[in-house]
Amino acid sequence: MTATTHYAFSYLLCTAMGFDQATALASSMAALLPDIDHPESLVGRIFLPLSKFIQRRYGHRTVTHSVFAVIAVSLALSPLLLLGFLLQLGKFPTWYAALVVAYSSHIFIDLFNKSGIRLFAPFSQKEYISFRTHSIRILVSSWQEYVLLFIIVFLAFTVSGEAFSIHKAVRSIGKAIYKNYDNAVKDYQESSAYLCIAHVDYFDNIERKKVYEDLPVLNMYPDKSIFLRNSERFVLRKENINEITVDKTEKKVTVKKLAGTDPDLFKDIPHNAYISGTIEIRNYTPKLKSNNFITVEKRTDGTSIILKCASPFELATLFGLNKEIKSELESLRRKLCSHQIAQLRNEELRYKKMIEIQRVKGLYENYGSITHLTSELKKIQSKISTLEIKESMGGDVEIEEKIYKLENGFGLSFEVFVFLL
Repeated sequence: MTATTHYAFSYLLCTAMGFDQATALASSMAALLPDIDHPESLVGRIFLPLSKFIQRRYGHRTVTHSVFAVIAVSLALSPLLLLGFLLQLGKFPTWYAALVVAYSSHIFIDLFNKSGIRLFAPFSQKEYISFRTHSIRILVSSWQEYVLLFIIVFLAFTVSGEAFSIHKAVRSIGKAIYKNYDNAVKDYQESSAYLCIAHVDYFDNIERKKVYEDLPVLNMYPDKSIFLRNSERFVLRKENINEITVDKTEKKVTVKKLAGTDPDLFKDIPHNAYISGTIEIRNYTPKLKSNNFITVEKRTDGTSIILKCASPFELATLFGLNKEIKSELESLRRKLCSHQIAQLRNEELRYKKMIEIQRVKGLYENYGSITHLTSELKKIQSKISTLEIKESMGGDVEIEEKIYKLENGFGLSFEVFVFLL
């Protein structure tokens, strides 16, 4: 059988026996080892000198495919059982069992080959074959093997509920050895539909010490990750993380996509949700500041808001954006020279009426009041003259442009993902 068939069959057996996917993926690599006696096999090409030696001395499907090979592998791996007993760690015996099953699975499925295997080599050269009828035995890389492989893959997916590949197996092994940040990001991206737990060894800059914690993952980026610690968001930058691995749990993350132009849609987001995505605002910059979870990028024609695990209360400004725009327009209109002149004209008229009333009552008796009111009137008229000059020189152009853009060019669009753990 080809390496792919051996690997798939081992994965099927391991998952059917209850091993978790990471263990099944990695241990199934051992199913390729018996073919070290063939220089053209995948493992044979890796260990070419040893492979050529075994083939010259014993031949293919002999000593490495025998019951004695299984016994030898079992003995070689026995320290895992001892470590499990001494350290009280169940994962070592689990790995021991999975590796022995993986190696044995290769020998079992090779019984269905055209030529079979020598189960008791090197002490016996007798070949053992599953079927007596030659025509129903399976030739390597034939259509029969591809049919068998399809059935195995289908059953493996049915049993485990997960897709698998040798590439993922190598990743599983590498994750156990190289607990680096980039591997953890890839693992999270593959399992982001589920709640993931990160096992993090990092340096705490505040307490100035190393810390090891298991933290639920909210999101992971190339330069930093956001976790949940004590019900609060916790940011760790890549350079502060020494080692990290990410494991998927069985709990699914509830995700809802929101897209459109109506900011009122944000009002329905639960208070305990987290939001990622982008918001584009044309011709306006809201009163929102950048932080670890929000990046506000101002442009000449508007604002881009990038959300990295933001909470709803941080976006409260956007909930009432339409009201804020209306308030901003009113504020801008009040700054117009024409608006201020109109207000001052009303004041001018009021003071003129008050002066006239005082004169009717008696000029000499109310001379002081009339003088004061006249002085205030002149101040108002002076302000009106100043504003009229400013208006004639284009003092309202900039404000009028802002008003025009808000009335005719303002727009908001967003595409965000709201998720609940």
